Amino acid sequence: MKDSFKFKKTLAFVQKHHTGQFRDNGLPAWYHLLRVSHILSSLLKETKEGKESGDYTIISRAALGHDIFEDTKVTEKEVLVVFGARGLTLIRGMTNWWGDKEKPRYIKQICASEEAVRLIKLADLCDNYTSVVYNIKSLGVPWTKFYFLPIVSPMREAISKTTFRTYKKSAEILLRAIHRAALLLEEEVIQLSHTPRKLT
Repeated sequence: MKDSFKFKKTLAFVQKHHTGQFRDNGLPAWYHLLRVSHILSSLLKETKEGKESGDYTIISRAALGHDIFEDTKVTEKEVLVVFGARGLTLIRGMTNWWGDKEKPRYIKQICASEEAVRLIKLADLCDNYTSVVYNIKSLGVPWTKFYFLPIVSPMREAISKTTFRTYKKSAEILLRAIHRAALLLEEEVIQLSHTPRKLT
């Protein structure tokens, strides 16, 4: 009951600060954050990893805030109050402080981070890949090929080479899901690239 109350409080905080922000598919930004959190919550319940360390619920809550420093003006003090010290640490580890133009720097940060941060990143990648698969017609092949894939593909490859011990099962499940989504996306890109345009 206590964890449920904390989660609702955290979600309300995230919704408030991401108000007016939308993803490229037109959905509010916080939908993505909630999906990433649910992916981790259901996965950790299934694998039972992180339960003994107390990260069982903290990781899924921290996932709600993984874009908060990048996309809002929220301070670390505010995040500390809502997410706690452990949550703040995970969110800081997930934050790309330099923007998409500094991909190698961010990849290096993530790969050098603790397992919990890398696990959140895998869930983030999983949701991003699947979202683009289902929305590729509206997002477009050029956006997918020249913006999205150059960001996510190197990150996926780099994390797959890191070692997971505490969250080994969870990481394996997510990596398999991401791999399948990446293959589906590749097929969609090829198919749509060869689909003749209708004359108007």
